[in-house]
Order: sequence, then structure tokens, then C-alpha cells
Amino acid sequence: MVEQALDVLLHGRRIGTAARSSARAPHHVTLAWNDDLVAGPVRLSESFALLPGTSPPTKLASNFLGGYAPEGNQRQALADDRGIAKDDLFGLLREFGGSMAGALIFQAPDEDPKYSPKYDELTETQLGRLLRKAVTESDLGTQDDSRSMIQGFQPKVLLAQLDGKTWLQPHGRAHSTHILKPQLSTKPSKLYDEFYSHQLARHMGLSSFDSAIHNAGPLKYLAIERFDRTIDNGTVSLLHQEDASQALGIDWVDADSKFQSRERPTDRARPSLGRIAELYATLSDPAALHTWIRQLTYRVLVGDNDGHAKNYGILHLDGVDTVTDVYDAVPNLYQEGRIEWNMAFSIDGQFDHRRMSLDRLVAEVDGWGAIARSDAEKLVMGTVRQFIAALEAIPAPAEASKGMRAALEWNTERLIDGKEISERRS
Repeated sequence: MVEQALDVLLHGRRIGTAARSSARAPHHVTLAWNDDLVAGPVRLSESFALLPGTSPPTKLASNFLGGYAPEGNQRQALADDRGIAKDDLFGLLREFGGSMAGALIFQAPDEDPKYSPKYDELTETQLGRLLRKAVTESDLGTQDDSRSMIQGFQPKVLLAQLDGKTWLQPHGRAHSTHILKPQLSTKPSKLYDEFYSHQLARHMGLSSFDSAIHNAGPLKYLAIERFDRTIDNGTVSLLHQEDASQALGIDWVDADSKFQSRERPTDRARPSLGRIAELYATLSDPAALHTWIRQLTYRVLVGDNDGHAKNYGILHLDGVDTVTDVYDAVPNLYQEGRIEWNMAFSIDGQFDHRRMSLDRLVAEVDGWGAIARSDAEKLVMGTVRQFIAALEAIPAPAEASKGMRAALEWNTERLIDGKEISERRS
């Protein structure tokens, strides 16, 4: 039996179809745009053009769409639940493409035109059960009829809160408004480290989404407001986004491809800071590159060694493409059991966080040739001073990793003194 192609909708407007590419390449799909397509005010992607009556290159289109899928155990669990292979892109879009990051929706062409989203109200006990299930089964806490998925490795649950207080579980392609991350018994402090980073970033104007730590019975969780969702009179609206890995056309199947290769740092199949800088420099928002340089500096200051290409995003708004809020910037280097100091990208030729300095950050930015060196110095130094002010204003949670706050202060002191961060001795 021939599989039905899926309708592709952007902000509720049908723009084309998606079909399985071939049985020999399940990780690929083929997109075809409507002949009568009229370009709307929101760009679909930075990785390929949306031209009426055409099909974008299969590999680029597949890497863009596959980039919306979860990774690791999360993808395997979702695929197993629906009886498909974990790298079956068409299957993933058919089963879970009803609500993804951003504003793209995939649906069957014969879907009831009167479809309306449905939610279940959750008790505290039910919420705790979902969070524990997400940890043990890596299933995103989804319903059997859920058509939702989100990127990433970490256990999480996708829920909605339409009234500001009641947690709702989405059915079908009903949209979530929050990502809930349960506390892990193996890394109990990580939840508080991430929350503290949210607080610092908000103080510095690098993010605006809300977050808070709550309890579901004895289980703690971090509730994060989605920056690609808005709520108006109980209705969820979508903001379109993609991450830098998708925009650069990076392979979606290999989980390591979002990192720069340390063995072959100039490998064009992998991202680099220079390639991401080129991407942001072309966005219609003239402040995009400057904003991203501040975000890069912040990740160095906070000790985030997981700032890969999927953790930098592009927000496609009405008439403008800009940088997303900083997200998933966690002080990983100060958690118990950390195994290495290497960052996701080299900065001025160095991956080791201990070798980072103001001169190295400025030299990296200057090497892109996109802004004047004096502007790079002002941006980097200004971000360091804002970080210092945030540290002074916001105390770290008592439950955060031991020594994390002192390490962040150490980082700023070393950079301000013109030295490499090196390794703090407790």
C-alpha cells in the first residue's frame, strides 16, 4: 500500500507536501511546495529556499526536518512506541509532527477540518507519574495519541498551562507551552544549576522566558516556559524557529555531528563558530550577530561545555529573522562527575575551557571579519561586566553544585585580569 503524503503547514497555512524519499534511505523525505504558493511574512528555513512548484534538495530538507526530532533514548523510545525505526524520518513526522519546535505542522490530508485541540487536566499524583515515566522510559511523558516531539537528550515532559496554574497534558497535535525537566537522582544538583543559569541570563537580558522549580509530591522538576509559544485567551499560538544545526544543513542522524570535530576542526560536515557567525551575520536583524557574541561569551563564563549547534537558535518572526533567547546553557563543568574540560567549539583554536581568556574570545570574533575588533572587545567585556552584576544580584540556590558559584566568580576574575581561566583550586 502506498503511504499518503503528509500536508505541510506553516502557521496553519498549507505550503506543500512531505513524502517518503525511498525505502533505501529512511532518514530522508522529499518536500514539494505548492504551485500556487505565495511567500508569507515568515521564512521557513535558512538552509534552503521556498519556491513555488519546486522541491528543495532532499538532503538539506531532511536534515532540517530531522533536526526537530529528539535524540538518543528519547527518539528510540518514541519510535519503539509506534513501531517504527528510530531514523525513519517520514514515520517520525507522521507520528509526532503535529506539534514540534517552531510553527511547522505535518498532518494527514484527510484530517477532520473541524479538529480542535484537547487536553487532560493533571493532578499532582498524575504529574509525578508522568515525570518518573519520562526518566525511566524516555518517552517525553506523551499520551498514546500524542503527535508531539521536541529536540534533545534529557528526560522531559511536554505540558500546557493555559491559565497560568493548571498543568494540562496535550492530546493529538494539541500544543504544549512548557517543558518540564525532572530532577535526576544521579545528578540532583543539575536542575538547580540550570535554573540558576536561567536567572543570570534573564538578569543580563539574554533571555526572557520564565522558569521555576516545583514539586510533584517528593519529585522536584524545572518548568520552563517555551519561547516559541504564546498564549492569548487560552489559545496557543506558535512562533517559528530552527536551530543552527538545521540552518547549516548538519546531519540529523549522527548525534555527534552538532559538535565541531576536534580531530578535523575544519570539516565542513560539522559546525564551527565561524560558520555559525556567517549564518547570524546574514539574518535580517542587524543586531543578531552582536547578540550571539554575547551568548557565546556567556556560555564561556557560565562553564557550559554543551553549547553545540543545536543550542543556538534562529527565531523567524513576521518580517524579521533574529536570534532566540539563550537556552540550555548549563554550568556543566562544575557538576560532580564531570569528565573533561573541552567545549563544543574551539575558540581561537582552543577547545579547553581552562585556556579561555578575553584575548582568545576577541581573537575568535575578530577572525570572522564580520565586525571591527574594537566592537568585539566592547561586546565581550560588556558581557563580562553584566555577568558580574548578575552574580552580585542573584544568589545561587543552596541545592546547586558545590563550588559552582565560586567557580563562576573565579572565571570573571581571571578574565578581567587578562588571564586564562585555568583551573580553580578549591
